[in-house]
Amino acid sequence: MHPFLNSCPGLLVYAEGMNAPASSPVPTAAIVARFFVSFGLMGACFFATAGTLAWVEAWAYLAVQFASSLTMTAWMVRHDPALLESRMTFFKHDMQPRDRLFMGVFVLLFIPFLLLPGLDAVRYGWSEVPIWLEAVGLAGVAGSMLLILKVMQVNSFASPTIEVQKERGHRVIDTGPYALVRHPMYSGFTFYMACVSLALGSWWTLLVGVLIAVLFLLRIPMEEQTLRTELDGYADYCNRVHFRLIPGVW
Repeated sequence: MHPFLNSCPGLLVYAEGMNAPASSPVPTAAIVARFFVSFGLMGACFFATAGTLAWVEAWAYLAVQFASSLTMTAWMVRHDPALLESRMTFFKHDMQPRDRLFMGVFVLLFIPFLLLPGLDAVRYGWSEVPIWLEAVGLAGVAGSMLLILKVMQVNSFASPTIEVQKERGHRVIDTGPYALVRHPMYSGFTFYMACVSLALGSWWTLLVGVLIAVLFLLRIPMEEQTLRTELDGYADYCNRVHFRLIPGVW
């Protein structure tokens, strides 16, 4: 699925040695509908604000994003339907107020993230990003989506909310991306936002992406406080893996 229009990352832990609990398969019609809504909305925002369909960068981005999202969704359908069901639920009825606030602010910031590129890069030409840098950004989109897929493959409980699901046997995982940083999905998302801005040729959109990244950074201390308190072994894991997002930096 698209990393923003389905849900956001929550708890980054995994029941090591266990498969996700059985879950009723998500109806194919619901998955297809989500794809049409997600990509239809993105396309409408991009091309309506640009005022033209002749925007090569937008078509290239949508193609890469569609292929990546399709690969990710196909993997979850086959290997982890419980995770797919969780990630297709944006707002949960039992979400804590802090999660509702996070989701609400995120949605408010994501609206200009969709509308600015067309206005900036095409209609008014406020920005001028070199073609080679747009290509780097497009490759970065694919790379960040691959990282997010790798995270999902070892973390069957990437919930949109901050919670410890003890009834599902949560245990800390310290292999794969988690051997390098404690929040690799956040790493993938923040990198993704920067790369989308470059791929679409919009420096102003990059500024909005920075604000969204700051929102994720503000969420990390709340998430880690919950994990340290409620998840056995997480404090020791933090002592072993020192970096949150970027190895050797932070």
